[in-house]
Amino acid sequence: MFIASRSLSYSRYTATGMTIMEKEVVREVPVTVYVNGRELVTFLCTPHNLRYLVLGFLYLEGIIGGLDEVALLRVCDEEEMVDVRLAHDVELPTRRVLTSGCGGGTTFADLTAQTSKVDSALKVTPSQVLGLMHRLYREAELYRTTGGVHTSALSDGQQLLVVASDVGRHNTLDKIQGQCLLEGIDTRDRILLTTGRLSAEMLSKAARMRVPVLVSRTSPTDLAVEMAKAWGITLIGYARSEQIHVYSGEERVKLG
Repeated sequence: MFIASRSLSYSRYTATGMTIMEKEVVREVPVTVYVNGRELVTFLCTPHNLRYLVLGFLYLEGIIGGLDEVALLRVCDEEEMVDVRLAHDVELPTRRVLTSGCGGGTTFADLTAQTSKVDSALKVTPSQVLGLMHRLYREAELYRTTGGVHTSALSDGQQLLVVASDVGRHNTLDKIQGQCLLEGIDTRDRILLTTGRLSAEMLSKAARMRVPVLVSRTSPTDLAVEMAKAWGITLIGYARSEQIHVYSGEERVKLG
C-alpha cells in the first residue's frame, strides 16, 4: 500500500552539540502509467491519491475528454504502476516537454499554443484571496507533517472544495482535476490556489480547467504572465503578508 510519508532519523547540529532526531519525510517515487497496454509516462510523485493524479493528467493532456472514456483504472502498489484501459483506441502523444516542475514534470501539450479565452464574471477581493490562502495553509496537513511538498486547492470563493499535496506542484493540479472528475465538481468559475511557482505548465492546466483566477504565495514566470494575458486569466502572486501582486486580469480584482 502506498503511503505519503515515512519516518527517518537524522543528525541535528547546533552550537552546543549534535542530537539524533526523527521526523516524517515526504515520499517521492516513480510511478509508470500504461494506457491500453502501452507505456505513456513515468511520474515522480508523492504516492497518494494516484487515481486522481492519473485521471487528472489524462484529462488535462487531452487524452480523455471525460470519465466515461475510462473503462478501467488499476493502481498496482507492488509494481509502482497504474494500468488504464480506455473504452476506445487512442493514439498516444509522443512529443514530450520536460517542464520546470519539481522532480521534472512532463507534458505533451504545446504550452504556448493559442487557446480560447477563459470567460467568467467572477470577481475577487484582496482580503478574500488572502483569507483563502490562510485556509489553504491550515488544511495543508502533509506540509505541516513533513515540509517539502506543494499544496493546491480549488475554491468557490468561500470554501476550499478540493485540496491536494505532492512533491510536484503540477501534480497537485492533476490531482485536483482527477478528484473533480470522479466527484462531479465543476472547475469553471473557480479559484485555484497554490503554494508553488506559477509557471507555464500551471497556466496551461488552469486554462484547460477553465479557471479564471490563479493564485500563489510566490512568483510567476514571464511566460506564465504572457499566457495569462493572452488567455484572459487573472494571475495573482505573492499572496501573503496582507498584500497581493496582480500580474494580469486586474478587472476581476475589486477593492472592498
